[in-house]
Amino acid sequence: MFRFLSGVIAAWILLATVLSDEHIVFPSDPSVLNLKRDFGAVGDGIANDTAALQRAFDASGGTGGPSKILWIPDGTYLVTNTLVVHTLGPWVYGETRDGVVVRLVGKARQSVTNCTSVIRTHPSDTQASSSDFFMRNFHNFTVDVGDNPGVDGIRWYGNNTSLLKDIRVLGRGVGGIGINAGFIGLNGPNLIQDTVIEGFETGISAPFVWGETISRVTIRDCRVQGIYVLANSVGIEDLLVENTPVGLNVDHYPPFSGWNGVAALVGGTFRGGNPSGPAITNTGTLYARNVTSSGYKQVLVSRSSKGNVTGTDIVEYASEDPVRLFANSARTSLQLPIKPEPALPWETRLDNWVCANNYGAAYGSGADNTAAFQRAVDAAAARGATTVYLRGSDGGTYQMNGEVKVRGSVQRIMALGWGRIVAGTTNAKFIIDDSSAPIVKFHNLQAFGGQPVTVENRSSTNTMVVESSDVTALGTGHGDIFVTDCACRLKLLSPGQSLWARQLNPEGDSDIGLVQNLGANLWTLGVKHEGGGVRFRTSDGGKTEILGLFNYSTGVRDSDSRPMFDVDNSAFAAAGVREITFGNAYEVKLREVRQGSILQTQQGGWTGWALYSGWNLG
Repeated sequence: MFRFLSGVIAAWILLATVLSDEHIVFPSDPSVLNLKRDFGAVGDGIANDTAALQRAFDASGGTGGPSKILWIPDGTYLVTNTLVVHTLGPWVYGETRDGVVVRLVGKARQSVTNCTSVIRTHPSDTQASSSDFFMRNFHNFTVDVGDNPGVDGIRWYGNNTSLLKDIRVLGRGVGGIGINAGFIGLNGPNLIQDTVIEGFETGISAPFVWGETISRVTIRDCRVQGIYVLANSVGIEDLLVENTPVGLNVDHYPPFSGWNGVAALVGGTFRGGNPSGPAITNTGTLYARNVTSSGYKQVLVSRSSKGNVTGTDIVEYASEDPVRLFANSARTSLQLPIKPEPALPWETRLDNWVCANNYGAAYGSGADNTAAFQRAVDAAAARGATTVYLRGSDGGTYQMNGEVKVRGSVQRIMALGWGRIVAGTTNAKFIIDDSSAPIVKFHNLQAFGGQPVTVENRSSTNTMVVESSDVTALGTGHGDIFVTDCACRLKLLSPGQSLWARQLNPEGDSDIGLVQNLGANLWTLGVKHEGGGVRFRTSDGGKTEILGLFNYSTGVRDSDSRPMFDVDNSAFAAAGVREITFGNAYEVKLREVRQGSILQTQQGGWTGWALYSGWNLG
């Protein structure tokens, strides 16, 4: 079984490599900015394009007007200073990952005193200010620190929905940190996916981050460590680390153990490291599964009750005994099947893009856009087009009151920038059924404080994908569902349907569960919650597995008896769980009902679990 899973992991790594060749284009539309055409960038590797890129980042985020897509044509763009994100967004897409290079000129740090990174997605290097920096979207390009010792590639800060995807970060053997997610407090949750990092001291640094998700990342030739975790809960899948002394370092925090690092790793390959040291070091809390190493003395050194693993492989490991309520609960996680998001090729034929605004969709008027959205979908389907898009708003909303059925050839519904769609009624839905395309993806649809619309998969076979969106994902059929980088609530109402979530951030107060699984299969990597009441409820024989969860327990009332996790005659497992609070902690972390017996935890304070097991082998 382990050999089979290793083969699956290798196949996913190969898939990520293939996807890095993706060619991204956009139609000529007022909602699309072209870095060369609109801002005068040259991209010849000689001209200074700093000012052009900075103006473009600002404009994409909505400075001076509605938010828009920033498209960067292939070229090498030299910068002499850190590019800084000041606003919501931006929405930045390169034409090809390896063809678009943003490079810091040689020895820039010596001549420009505030150049600590090539890109920084927060206005300050030192002051967090707030956790309201949402919707960062960076896709499909390369960041190169040049010949600048100690400079970071990306100082990464984003909250709730923020995504680095198909990015290559080059440190030239002298860089500081490839992706520095811990340079400032209040960061997270966010997602790093399908990204390659090479030639830094540390690949990814994630201390004091409020939930980090790392999916299908490759780290090579780092001088100290691949990933560093402290005061954070991190969910990691399909990690490849090569030629690096320590692949993963989960650290402790001596002043207060509640800030120790917590990590859940499923699928890891570590090779060509330190022959006298381990691939993984742990002085915090660690869950690891399906890990293989070569070129190291051993796979794991852990200062924990379960100690070290001296061989080269880990089948399954938890740094402490699993937390269990029932004596017959298994001592392992559920190990639900894992699927990557299905590949949906980018539409490069621009006549296959249809603008919903040309069919009457408008933001800010308060009018119902249901009919306009449906007209756009139907017009696209009638001519075999694949992509329906709406223009980014400036905070004004596209109101939607009814149902829109996604039919025929339409594969993608996407906002170009911040597409704020708010539900005027509970019937506001985009619906996938058996008349839809085999894969339908919703992209950049955000409610941002309003009532989210619902995206529903009621198909027997078709797949629904939701990315970088704030919606309610509803399953009422049997087709697969994938939710990636979303501030979503989930409702799975159909027994046997499966949903895979990566970087899930539902928030609010609930008696019945922000995430409800009634008989389905739910696998999640990287979850962050905020608020009081039931977070996950699993019932009707459902199966739920969480890998890496950060719960910020705000709004928990005095003597609140509602559990964080509620399991009713079902199967549940959670690995790498961290709860923090600066008010009341959950009094009841977990409640289980099993064949008439009801048990619940009676543990206050902050929580750090390597593994909770709420299922039995019988």
